[in-house]
Amino acid sequence: MAGCLPCGGRRVPTWDVRGLSGLEARTMTELIGDGLLPRGRLSGEVQSRPNDEHRPSGSAALLTAMCLGLTLSMFNATVVNVMLPTMRGALHVSGTSLQWVAALFTLCNAALLLAGGALGELIGKRMTFLSGVAVFTVGSAACAAAPSLGVLLAARTVQAIGVAVMTPQTLSILVTEYTDRTRRARAVGIWAGMASLGLAAGPVVGGVVIDVGSWRGGFMVSAVLGAVTLVLGLRVISRTRYGRPAHAATPDFAGAALSVLALAALVFGLIESATLGWNSPFIVGAFALAASATAAFILTQRAASGRGRSPLMPLELWRSRGFVAANTAGLAYFFALFGILYFCSVYLQQYRNFSTLEAGLTFLPMTIVMALVGPVSGRLSARFTTTSLTVAGLLVAATGTLSLALLTAGGAVGVMCSLALFGLGAGLMSSPMSNMAVSSAAARHSGAASATHNAFRQIGSTLGVAALGTMVAAGHHAAGDTKAAFSTGLSHAMMAVAVVLAVCALAVAMLGRRR
Repeated sequence: MAGCLPCGGRRVPTWDVRGLSGLEARTMTELIGDGLLPRGRLSGEVQSRPNDEHRPSGSAALLTAMCLGLTLSMFNATVVNVMLPTMRGALHVSGTSLQWVAALFTLCNAALLLAGGALGELIGKRMTFLSGVAVFTVGSAACAAAPSLGVLLAARTVQAIGVAVMTPQTLSILVTEYTDRTRRARAVGIWAGMASLGLAAGPVVGGVVIDVGSWRGGFMVSAVLGAVTLVLGLRVISRTRYGRPAHAATPDFAGAALSVLALAALVFGLIESATLGWNSPFIVGAFALAASATAAFILTQRAASGRGRSPLMPLELWRSRGFVAANTAGLAYFFALFGILYFCSVYLQQYRNFSTLEAGLTFLPMTIVMALVGPVSGRLSARFTTTSLTVAGLLVAATGTLSLALLTAGGAVGVMCSLALFGLGAGLMSSPMSNMAVSSAAARHSGAASATHNAFRQIGSTLGVAALGTMVAAGHHAAGDTKAAFSTGLSHAMMAVAVVLAVCALAVAMLGRRR
C-alpha cells in the first residue's frame, strides 16, 4: 500500500490507491490533504503542484480572490444604471432597446446560476472559477470596445455567462476552506461586505468614470480587475482541494436544461412586464412556461435522487428551515436594493437634474456603510444567531426605505441619510443570510446551496425592478406634471418595499424559531 521513491537524495512515501475501493481511495486522499498522513505520491493519481502541498487552509489570499470575483459580478450588475443615458447618446439607440443592456445581463446570469454551480462539482471548483473569470474578462473588454448595440448586447451575454459560472464557486470554496464556525462567519462576513460594496459602488464608480472619461471606461475597469482576479486565482486556489473530483457525479443534463428554461422564462416575464403589461399573452405565456418547467425540474430532481445520482438542486435542501429563511431574505434584499438603485438613479438624473457624478455620489454614504458593516456582521454572526441578525437587518432596511419614501421629494441630504440607513440594514443582514444558506446544507451540497441562494437573489433583483416599475408607472396617472408623477410613483414603490422587507423579517423570525 505504501512505498518510497527517491527525490533529490531523500525518499518520498508513495501511497498506492490501486485496488482500493472508490470510498477508500477518496478517504486516503482526504487524510493526506488534512495532514493526517504524510505527503507523498498517489499511484494512478495526477501529482499536484508543489505550491499546493503546504498552503494553509483559510489563507487571506484565497479569501481576497473569492471576494474580488464576487465584487466584479455585483459591480457589473449596477454600474450600467448611471451609464445608460450616456450610452444612449453615444450609440444612437432608443431607451427601450438600451434597457436590455442591463436586463440581458440579469437574464443570462439568473438562468445559468444553477448549472454553473453543478459545473463546479463536475470539473472542479478551481477550473470552473478560473474559466468563469476568464470569460467575464473577455466579455468586459468586448463591451468596452463595442461599436454598436448588437455587439454590446452579445458582449454582455458573455459577461453574464462568466459570472454565472464563477459566482457559485466563491461561497462554496469559502465554506470548504473555513471549517471552524467562527472563522467561517468572519470570512463570509468579509465576502458579503465586498458583495455589498460591489453593488453599491457601481453607481458611484460609474458616475466618476463617465465624468472623467466615457462609459467605456466602466467596462475597462471590470476587464482590468478581472485580469487581476484571474492571475491571483491561478496562484492561490489549490489544485489538490479544488481540482477535478476523482469520482465526478453523472451530469444532470435534464435538470440543467429545465432550470435554464424555467429561470429564463421567469426573468424574461418579469423584465418585459413593465413594457408589455402583466396581461400580455407573451407575459402570461412566459410565466406559464416557467411554472411548467419548474414542475418538470422538480420531478427530474426527485427522480435523480431516487436513482442514486447527484441532482442539480437536491430537494432535501428545502427541508431546512434555515435554508428557506435565507433564500426568503435574499430575495427580499435584492428586491429592495436593485429597485432603489435603479429608480433613485433615474429620478436623480432625469427629474432632479443631477449630473452622473452627483447621482453617483448620492449613493456614496450607502456604499461606505455597507462596506463597513458587512465584515462586522460576519464577526457578530459568531456571537449571535444568523436569524436574529438577518431579522434586524431586514427591519433596519425597511425603516430606511420608509424614510426614503417620505423624503423622496426632499433635499439631497435627506435622501442620502435614508440611503445610508438602508445600507446599514443591508450590510447587517447580507453576511448572516449567506452564512445561513450554506451552513444549513450538508457539505456535499455546498455548491448547490450557493447556486440556489444566488439564483433567488437574482430573481429578487429582477422582480424588484419589474414590480416597482409598475408602481412607478401607476404614479404617472395620479399626478399632473412628469416630475410630480414620478416622485409620487417612487414614493409608493418605496413604501411597498418597506412592507415587503417587514413581512419577510416576520417570516424569517418564525422560521428561525422553529429550526
